[in-house]
Amino acid sequence: MKKRILIKTIRNFIVIFTVLLLGSYFIAALRGRNTINMTRPTERVRKTSIHLTTPKVSRIKTQGLARYVGVSSSQIEQVFGEPQGKLDSAINVEWWLYNLDSTNYLKIGIDQYTKKVSAIFVTGSNPEQNGNLKVGMTFKKLLQLTSLSANFGLSYHEQKFQLELSEADMNQRPLVGFKNGTYAITYLNPNSQNVDAIEYLDTDMLLKKNIYQVISQTPLPAQYQGDTNWEQMDIMLPFDLMQMINTKRRLLANQTLPIGDPLVQSAHDVISNLTDNPQRYLNNKDARLLKSIMSGDLGQQGLVSLDSGQLPKKLYDDAGLNEKKYKIYCMFPYYENSVLFERLSLRQNIWNDLITGQTEKIGIAYDRGILVVIINK
Repeated sequence: MKKRILIKTIRNFIVIFTVLLLGSYFIAALRGRNTINMTRPTERVRKTSIHLTTPKVSRIKTQGLARYVGVSSSQIEQVFGEPQGKLDSAINVEWWLYNLDSTNYLKIGIDQYTKKVSAIFVTGSNPEQNGNLKVGMTFKKLLQLTSLSANFGLSYHEQKFQLELSEADMNQRPLVGFKNGTYAITYLNPNSQNVDAIEYLDTDMLLKKNIYQVISQTPLPAQYQGDTNWEQMDIMLPFDLMQMINTKRRLLANQTLPIGDPLVQSAHDVISNLTDNPQRYLNNKDARLLKSIMSGDLGQQGLVSLDSGQLPKKLYDDAGLNEKKYKIYCMFPYYENSVLFERLSLRQNIWNDLITGQTEKIGIAYDRGILVVIINK
């Protein structure tokens, strides 16, 4: 009897021990799973928290027009002579215009504080482009010349900036660095993919243009400085734009456009109508922006571009224009003609219309940040 009780006790002990042992393993397994689940989010955070780094940019040898960025205005006069025209700007830069009425359009920006070259813009077959980087070169040759980078680290006034180019930037306006610390924006033709224009810049001008994304937490330098000679700019900016247009038309063997077309007065009438009563022709947001620009606020960001399909018929009627015969383009705030190369939408629409042979009549008017262009359909 005692033996049976002993055997039964041992058997019960074994069963209880086994149950407790399995239970402890089960609890440990659950704790382990919870531990894994709690640590995995931390691991994912570590994996995605990547510090942005800037690869070493392949800078090419300083040749051609890039050699003149940073030199004094007196040196420019020695090399290029007296400019054929001068254009004031809203960013404390005076543009010196060269090679007018030719296929060699060139303008050089002189910083009015330092009296040194801060930018050079070329969109023709200028003979001074004796380096490897040239207007008209193919995208393939551009890639052979340098390895294009999507990230650029800049130093400016003891501050660090990091620019990041989007895929659209790389395909439309890739940035090239030179060994002398300057840069060139290469504007590509959206159809041929050849280099259509080149803008050589120092670091200050590159940052002020603000066309590439700045991913570093660094404030950009002030975009507009100093006094602006609006009377001179209202006359010379349309003149400069006509020079750019006719340069391209000559290269394409198209007839050049006359500067003094009667449509010029019509363009001025459009500006007068817009500024006198913007609410009549524009939506509330654009009307407020236009009023702010006309009041002298040069710090506005972004560009409003309106074409014939976005402007109301009453604007045509009030300016005495037949909307079936003419197109009106209106842009604001507009301070520099290179913006027509910076934006793909403008290149494919207004710029394409301006340089094609179908356009035979043109009128351009400008007033303190507002540009109006009228062409025949």
